[in-house]
Amino acid sequence: MEFDTLCLHANNNKENGYGAIATPIYQSATFVHGGLEENSEYSYSRLSNPTRVHLENTVAALERGTTAFAFSSGMAAISTVMKLFASSDHIIASDDLYGGSLRLFRNVNTAEGMRFDFVNTGDLKTVESLIGEHTKAIYAETPTNPLM
Repeated sequence: MEFDTLCLHANNNKENGYGAIATPIYQSATFVHGGLEENSEYSYSRLSNPTRVHLENTVAALERGTTAFAFSSGMAAISTVMKLFASSDHIIASDDLYGGSLRLFRNVNTAEGMRFDFVNTGDLKTVESLIGEHTKAIYAETPTNPLM
């Protein structure tokens, strides 16, 4: 399927069980379980929600991937990504970051042992010169905030 078709049909809404053409927005915070200590696919919306799962599956199809993750905020996404790295890892980051990203990196991740170099990521020679044995990522935000 082409991109436009994928937007509409990549994750046909088969999971709602009611035949709705459009994916319903499930606003419920909690879901019914079969019994005590019996889990279901959805138990609490902060863990999983049918609407979010539909979005994630559609994005994965659009990106020709296998999985996608949706977060309630950019900082939640960034914090989760940072958990992929070990305490000894080095990250080259843009010197023009959203304040929350900068505080996360400087106050939390460096305290966990990660090392950051903040540079103009548009200057490829500088970026290349900083890549070392422990460099695991180059982090840039675009458009940047608040300069955009």
